[in-house]
Amino acid sequence: MNIAALMRYFSIRTRMRGAIAMVLTLFALVGAIGISGGWLLRKLNQEFMTHSIAEMKSATNTRFELASVRQHEKNMVIDYDQPEALEKHRAAWVAALGATRASLEALLAGEEDEDNVIAREAIVSLDAYRQSTERVVEQIRKGAYDNARTADRQLDRAKEKVREVEQRVARIAEIVEAEAVTTQAEFMHLMDRVFVAFVGVLILVLVIVVPLTLLNSHSITQPIDYASQVAQSIARGDLSQTIRVEGRDEAARMLDALRTMQGALTGMVSQLRDSSHSIRQASTEVAQGNNDLSQRTEHSASSLQQTASSITELTRHVGQSADSAATANQLAAQADGVAQHGGQVVAQVVATMDDIRTSSHRIADITSVIDGIAFQTNIL
Repeated sequence: MNIAALMRYFSIRTRMRGAIAMVLTLFALVGAIGISGGWLLRKLNQEFMTHSIAEMKSATNTRFELASVRQHEKNMVIDYDQPEALEKHRAAWVAALGATRASLEALLAGEEDEDNVIAREAIVSLDAYRQSTERVVEQIRKGAYDNARTADRQLDRAKEKVREVEQRVARIAEIVEAEAVTTQAEFMHLMDRVFVAFVGVLILVLVIVVPLTLLNSHSITQPIDYASQVAQSIARGDLSQTIRVEGRDEAARMLDALRTMQGALTGMVSQLRDSSHSIRQASTEVAQGNNDLSQRTEHSASSLQQTASSITELTRHVGQSADSAATANQLAAQADGVAQHGGQVVAQVVATMDDIRTSSHRIADITSVIDGIAFQTNIL
C-alpha cells in the first residue's frame, strides 16, 4: 500500500491538521537548532571575551608593567648617587612591581588551565626578583657602591629572576594566543556545524514537507476529479461504470454516495423500462381495442341509420297515435262521465240492496213467528 492510499484512510481534516503539526514541528526543530547553535556560539564567544581576551589583556599588561619595572630599575642604577631621585624611582619601581603582580594574579582567575601554573611560577620568580633587587637598592641607599656599573653588576641575579618572569610571561602570551586561536577555530567550527545542521534541517523540511504536501494534495484532488468524472458519466446517462471507493475520507464517502445514487438510478431505470414495456403492451391492447371499437362503431352507425329510419316511421305512427290519443282522450272523458254516473247508480243500487236486506231480515223474523205459531197450533 502506497503512502497516498494510506492517507485516504484518514479524513482530509485530520490530514491537514497533521500537515500543520508536522510543519510546526519541523519549524520548531529549525528554531531549536538555531537557538541551541546561537546559545553555544554565545557561550563560546562569552568564554572567549571573558577568558581569552582577559588573559591576553593581562599578559599584555604584565609585559608592559615588566617593561616599567626594568625601566625604573635602570633609573635607580643610573641615579644611584641621587637619593631623592633614587627614592622616586624606587617608589615607581615598587608600584610597577605591584601592578605586574596584580596582572599575573589576574591570569589565575577563572578555571584552571595550563597558563595558571606558569603564572604562579612567574609570581614566585617576581617575588624573588623583588627581594634580590631590594637588597641591592638598600646597599645603594647606604652608598655601598662607588659607581653605577658596580651596582648594575650586583643586580645580575635579580635580572635573572626578572628574565625568568619575562620568559614565563612570554610563554603565557603564547598559550593565551594559542587558546585564542583554538577558541576562534572552535567558534568557526561551531559556526560551520550550526550552518550545516541548519541547512540539513531545511533540506529535511523540503524533503519531507514538499513530497508529503504534494501527496496530500494528490490524495485530495485525484478522488475529487474521479468523482467529477463519475458524476458527469451519470449525468450523461451512463450507469454501467463501476465506481471504485478507496479509503475512508470525505472523498471516499462522496464516491460511496455516488455509487449508492447510481444503484438507485439503475433500479429506477429498470423499473421505468419494465413500466415502459407494460405501457407498450397496454398501448398495443388499447390500439387493438380501438380497432374493434372502430369496427363496432361502423356497425353501430349502420344500425343507427336503420334505427333512424325506424324512428322516422315510428314518428309518423306516433303522430297518428297522437291523433288517436286525442280522440281516445275525448272518449275517455266521456267514459269518465258515464263512469261517474254509473257510480252514482251503483251507489243507489247498493242503498236499495241494503233496504232489501233489511226487509228480508224482517220477513225472516215474521216467518219465524208464524212457524212458531203454526207449531203451537199443531200441538193443540
